[in-house]
Amino acid sequence: MKRNRNQRGQAVVELAIFGSIILLGFGILVSHLQRTNDQQFTQMEAFRRALEKACNYYGGAGSGASVQMNLIRNRRYAELGGDYAKGAPQTVSGSAQVIWSVPEGAKPGDEAGEHEPANLVVYRINEDEMVKSYREYVPYDAREAWYFTIEDTTTQTDTQYTGTMEKEEDSSGITTKRTARLKDNLRTNITYTVRQKDSGGGNPENDVIISSGEFWNLEQGIYRDPVDGQYRYSESTLGAEEERERTWRTEF
Repeated sequence: MKRNRNQRGQAVVELAIFGSIILLGFGILVSHLQRTNDQQFTQMEAFRRALEKACNYYGGAGSGASVQMNLIRNRRYAELGGDYAKGAPQTVSGSAQVIWSVPEGAKPGDEAGEHEPANLVVYRINEDEMVKSYREYVPYDAREAWYFTIEDTTTQTDTQYTGTMEKEEDSSGITTKRTARLKDNLRTNITYTVRQKDSGGGNPENDVIISSGEFWNLEQGIYRDPVDGQYRYSESTLGAEEERERTWRTEF
């Protein structure tokens, strides 16, 4: 009899361990699928946005533009066994470059670049966008010797989460209520460098730094999209707090 009890106890322990492993593996799989799907969608979105901006941008004597689009999305994926409605933070990104056909391009001898197609550097981070001209950093007369690069992109997060669970039991069942309050602010800083190409051996390590600085310093806050219910970030919701609640009842 004692041996049977020991066997049953061992079976319960083994089942608990095996179940935990299954849940862990399932959680990893779900997170991987979410990230893969978002990464592919973000890359396609970057191309579509670059194509739209290059097509519809009109400047100077010509039409269209050359657009370097960089897209960054901050997501919060579902966590199995984690805090209610908190989610695990993830970042996905995509980039695309589109050169639209321009009827009037740069003309021979046009040193001022009056008819040069617009050359745009575009960053879209979540729901906010920054558009700058390449010529703001590299003048037309230095276009053969200078070049512009994004040096670094850093993100700082300030996350505050509070989760509570309340239970009320009566003779017919148990009512459970879970509440989550999430405040998540992001600060993204993008820096740039303008360099002059090495005129000697063409070694990039010998390129001279002409200028460097801050391309964009953006602060965003979390909000919940009213259409699909997903967490998103915007400059207009900096400091906002999202509250979610769920109540269910277990009958006896």
